[in-house]
Amino acid sequence: MKEFYEGDYIIYQNGDKYEIGKIKRIVPDGAFVWYHNGETTCKTSFDQMHKITNDYVIGETSLGGAMM
Repeated sequence: MKEFYEGDYIIYQNGDKYEIGKIKRIVPDGAFVWYHNGETTCKTSFDQMHKITNDYVIGETSLGGAMM
């Protein structure tokens, strides 16, 4: 299994659709992820998440409502 950490940016794959997200909290079978600028997260299983290896190039985002 890939290692995921709080604050990681991920790509979520749902069929032929992809979304960028930011991990808020890790749980044993997945993570709660922000996919928009509100405070609500969505529980996503690890098998649907893909790490973004060059996430260091992502500047500011409003994922989770906070500019990072």
